Amino acid sequence: MDYKKQLVEKIEKFYVEIIEEFKEAELQIIADSNFRSIFKKKDYGKNISMLKNCKKQVLKIDVSNIGIPKSDKEASEVVLRLERCIVNFRRLCDSYVQLQEALKRKSEKETVKYSEYKEIFNKVQEDRKNMNDSLHELDIVYTDYTYDEDYNPYTFLD
Repeated sequence: MDYKKQLVEKIEKFYVEIIEEFKEAELQIIADSNFRSIFKKKDYGKNISMLKNCKKQVLKIDVSNIGIPKSDKEASEVVLRLERCIVNFRRLCDSYVQLQEALKRKSEKETVKYSEYKEIFNKVQEDRKNMNDSLHELDIVYTDYTYDEDYNPYTFLD
């Protein structure tokens, strides 16, 4: 298979499968945090499992075996941005798992200091910002990479 198609497939897998699954997990976490659900029992274990599964899936994306020619600087830039996204995504999953584990401990009547919670929460916010920034950068180079000036803006997706 052509290296360009392989690269596009890996990016599509990242966006369509992994990011979408993560969004579902994040929506569940947000719903659990809603004021109306404050007295409902939460399934932190399920949230942790979903987040760990997202991380496990992203670890399967390997771009090192695509065989991009050294002369294709544009593809190399796309790979670099994708790798950055993957690193930031893993960090975000890890910090979300830490947050869910702290909330789970708290729900089980274990002592969780506010300072510990705040530190973890701030880490989630920082990792979320880094992830959004790296996704934005990937979006830009990926759009340029798949754009065909003569005909179809999604050349490699056909």
